[in-house]
Amino acid sequence: MTRVYYLASFRNRIEQSSKLKNSRIVLSIDPIQTSQPKRFAMKSIKHLQHTICAIKLNFHLILPLSKSDLSEVNKLAHFYGLQSIADVKLNDISNTNQIAIQYLIEMGFDSVIVNPFMGRDVLRSAVQQTHGSNCGVIALVYMSHHGAKDCYGVDVVSPKTKRITKMYKYFHKMTIDEGVDGVVVGATNISILKEISNRKTAPIYSPGIGAQGGRINSVTKNGADYLIIGRSILSSIDPVREAKKFQLLMSNR
Repeated sequence: MTRVYYLASFRNRIEQSSKLKNSRIVLSIDPIQTSQPKRFAMKSIKHLQHTICAIKLNFHLILPLSKSDLSEVNKLAHFYGLQSIADVKLNDISNTNQIAIQYLIEMGFDSVIVNPFMGRDVLRSAVQQTHGSNCGVIALVYMSHHGAKDCYGVDVVSPKTKRITKMYKYFHKMTIDEGVDGVVVGATNISILKEISNRKTAPIYSPGIGAQGGRINSVTKNGADYLIIGRSILSSIDPVREAKKFQLLMSNR
């Protein structure tokens, strides 16, 4: 078993996990069709724990599994020295967010992904709540799918400067100002990833490697700190071998 010092902040904990595992891979456990999602998750963690630093669970598991089931999955991840991220893209009023975050914390998640569309004040409240419970917040700045440009790529007028800017640029500045522990920028848009990286003050998490077309060499070269990988590993003939391949490619960057 690998131990991680849990009094540290999430940002420091995942960095520690990364060093211990010699990996910056966040395994996205998103089973498409399975009658036993909990078993799938536990098996994936057990077999791949040497090659990853964290797991990310979204609605593929959060909806079908109970609170007890999710707690077990997160306990297993912690047993192996991994961090756990709840990918719910939280985006609601403060009261609703507060309740959702509390449940996620009780289930053992170390961090939650939020959508900055909630606004600055509500985001600030979420950051304060999670940090008060020694957890983290990762903000969605630019998604990995093609349609992301329809929202995150549109022109907006900054409320403070009154200047026209891109939504993702505004989101990035706002989330960094409010003290998030990381930002999500898709691996499928290298120019935006590079731009955010040049202004980086928080780690960048990049989804979209493999199945969505993102290339690991290009992504790591242009500033991604952690790669969020799911289908490319879990749907392969040999998931362990595939994960080791990605792990090696990242270590050689």
